[in-house]
Amino acid sequence: MNPFVSRFSGNSWVMPVSAMSLVLGFMISMAWVTKETRGSRLGLLGASQNGRVSSGTVDMQEAIEKTQAEVAKLRADNTKLQNAMASQTSSTKALNDSLQEAKIIAGLTDLQGPGVVVELKDSKKPASGIFPADLIIHDIDVLKVVNELWNAGAEAVSVNNHRVVGGTSFRCVGSVILVDDVKIASPIVIRAIGNADTLKGAMELPEGVLSDLKDIDPAMASVDKVKSQRLPAFTGSTTKRVGIVPKDSK
Repeated sequence: MNPFVSRFSGNSWVMPVSAMSLVLGFMISMAWVTKETRGSRLGLLGASQNGRVSSGTVDMQEAIEKTQAEVAKLRADNTKLQNAMASQTSSTKALNDSLQEAKIIAGLTDLQGPGVVVELKDSKKPASGIFPADLIIHDIDVLKVVNELWNAGAEAVSVNNHRVVGGTSFRCVGSVILVDDVKIASPIVIRAIGNADTLKGAMELPEGVLSDLKDIDPAMASVDKVKSQRLPAFTGSTTKRVGIVPKDSK
């Protein structure tokens, strides 16, 4: 009895599977192309087949190079965009800083800092031997104090929590003082932000703006330094109906 026949007779699937495995292994070995075997494999093909394979390889390489070029371009565009955004951010920040500075100068934003508080109030002294009007705080008294504070380097001034700006007006209507048509009355609190020592010194100058009031009644005027205070923004109208910005100034 043939031992090989007896061994595989009960396993009829072994021979077909083995044969298929050999064929598959041979096909894989033939299909496995490396950089070293590419030339020899192409040599086994006919002229037309070789041309098609070579053309396909070139086309694939061109596609890869094209994709790589597109990726490089996108990366370059991304870098340009980032640089532009960084430049725009810097420009925007500078523009915003200038805008905020202009708002401070125009009094259109709250401002906080050290300075002085000047209080003016009507006298309670009897009017014996004194002209009654001299015992009352007038618009001119407020205006003199505000002007002196500006001259002493104040960065911001408010009168009874009303921010003073370039166009602010002071006038009396009876016993009431109008600040930009806002009624205020004694006591009048004038706040200024700036160098506290300089501002206080300006208020206490001999024959200064407060000297006449103090000569009548020392209680009519006082000035104190403060380490920090907050002045409100100007809330009045800023509309200009006549003036325009010249084109060559824009």
